[in-house]
Amino acid sequence: MNEINYKLSQQVHQLKPIIRSQMIGVGTYLPTEKVKSDDLMQDIGTEKHYGMRHDWMSTEMGIIERRVAPSSMNPSELAIRAAQDAFDSCPNFNRDLIDAVIFCGIERDQPEPATAHIIQNALGLKADHVFDVANACFGFVDGLKLASTMVESGMIAHALVVTGEVSTRILRTVVDTLKKGVSVEEAKHLWGLLSVGDAGGAVIVGQSPDGKSGFMKFNQRSESRHVDLCYYKYRSDGTLDARMKMAQIVARGFQLNKKIFDETLYELGWDGVDWALAHQTGEATFNQTLSLHSIDKHKAVKTYPLLGNITTATLPVGFKKLVDSGSLRQGDRIGGLFAGSGLVAGQFGYVV
Repeated sequence: MNEINYKLSQQVHQLKPIIRSQMIGVGTYLPTEKVKSDDLMQDIGTEKHYGMRHDWMSTEMGIIERRVAPSSMNPSELAIRAAQDAFDSCPNFNRDLIDAVIFCGIERDQPEPATAHIIQNALGLKADHVFDVANACFGFVDGLKLASTMVESGMIAHALVVTGEVSTRILRTVVDTLKKGVSVEEAKHLWGLLSVGDAGGAVIVGQSPDGKSGFMKFNQRSESRHVDLCYYKYRSDGTLDARMKMAQIVARGFQLNKKIFDETLYELGWDGVDWALAHQTGEATFNQTLSLHSIDKHKAVKTYPLLGNITTATLPVGFKKLVDSGSLRQGDRIGGLFAGSGLVAGQFGYVV
């Protein structure tokens, strides 16, 4: 009898339709002001004071320039413009159907209320689930994972996952610090913070109509013993305390991604990916990430040369770039490979 019941339950399970979530709209916002890396390094006087060539960041890291938002612009302002762009990308979508608004930026407008509420209010949305998620550069992946889980469980029908990064606030402070003068050893811990740029990004998540497209798998690991490799915080006197030990955190993030990449592919049942979206802090780390599974560099979306490290906005900006290229075809497999300080690294599989 037990065997009969088991077989019946398996048949019912097989007949049950698979519910998946997918990205049905994507939007971005890029500030208009551009700052070239060579000019930034020249302004600091890196060659004279620290023995580093003025073209080091542009030639060695491959970051030519980045976008810079006005110092008065809040994260929500970039996020709101990106969200509007996402709605414009699917003009027939009724924004009243948004049940969740999830903000995933590193910085928020203020501690309370959640920046997601400011975004919802500005856009005139009516979602009941409105909250912020923070996990350094990995935050947007976590936001997508939460939205996907909520949609697939039937809790909600649609979610707006959004971010707005004003990382150049930190960049300005680091520039001022380096111009005043620090030791060469101290400067080494600050160079990576000059790689950042500002951007907003948004994705509308909804149910896949056939269950054959959308998010297939999320997989991640965390190693919290690396909390001191990359951070920024404020001392009791209000001054900035920041570090980015670039070589170490990139190496640890790569090793962690490498450790689980084959596992992700196995669970997906894939032999590889058709396109790659990856966290990007520069040319060397980008190429290293692609080497995980011999991913063709022409199949990977590159954002760092003209935008720098745009942290949580990397995923939506990269996805929109891929969509706008017209290269995507139904059934294409997209692999996401991301990391963030803490340390966290993870991947996702997505079918167009």
